[in-house]
Amino acid sequence: MKVLIRRSNQPVDNGDLLKFEKSIGIELPEKYREFLSTYNGGQPDPNAFLYKDKSQGSLVDYFLGLDVAGRANLERYYHRYKDRIPGRFIPIAYDPGGNLIVIGTAGETNGQIFFWDHEMEAEEDEQPDMSNMHLVADSFEEFLAELYEIVID
Repeated sequence: MKVLIRRSNQPVDNGDLLKFEKSIGIELPEKYREFLSTYNGGQPDPNAFLYKDKSQGSLVDYFLGLDVAGRANLERYYHRYKDRIPGRFIPIAYDPGGNLIVIGTAGETNGQIFFWDHEMEAEEDEQPDMSNMHLVADSFEEFLAELYEIVID
């Protein structure tokens, strides 16, 4: 199923992407950069996803964007959560319950999409680890391709 992105923002140009990456010291995976360059956030339709192991899932409420006002600002989310999620990840979206969808930016998780469960996050005096994260997709493309619509009978 083709995903439609509704309520997207003004596309981000390459210069703004490079400036953001330099400011946070992280290089974004290429397919996610392309998404920001085209949509810069928005609401996907369909928006439901399952973890890779199919045990549970959630919904993408909104994809974050650069230089956007309000609740969906990528830079604001990065700074708010950078000490609460493992360092090699960056938030890219949130669900209706306040959890995050994050993308890996280095090593074996580079480009992979994970669900970050805020109910199970590390205590303030602990380092964040992967114990509250669930693999959703091996790539951003796969993540978008596997979004589905919840049908209520």
